Amino acid sequence: MDGFVSWDLRQPGISFCLADGRITLFKSTLDVIGYPEYYRFLFSPEDRLFAVQKCAMSDPGSNRLGKIDQYHFAVKTIDLVRFVYQSCHWKERITYRVAGIAFPEDGAVQFDLTGAFEIHEGRVQEAN
Repeated sequence: MDGFVSWDLRQPGISFCLADGRITLFKSTLDVIGYPEYYRFLFSPEDRLFAVQKCAMSDPGSNRLGKIDQYHFAVKTIDLVRFVYQSCHWKERITYRVAGIAFPEDGAVQFDLTGAFEIHEGRVQEAN
């Protein structure tokens, strides 16, 4: 085995890319939260837990859900991505992918960033 793992596209997921200042929500994650008009990110740097949750326009941190690609929705937010990378002590030049736990009754998906996988040339590899 070369350290690469297969990724189940039905599993809620998210990826972080510092070089592009981008967070990518997979379509499977949007399925769980129900493609809301507004969503927000929640982050606990101490616990390294990240979440995406549907919300109302008036809720703190709300963002309008924009154009969804065939497989994902990308959000440019360099300050938040930089904060996540610093909090998790991630390598700057690596993109990270994280599997999520669905909470459909809450319209949320939670991601334990300690279980992040590195992406190398489009392939998922366990982080060191």
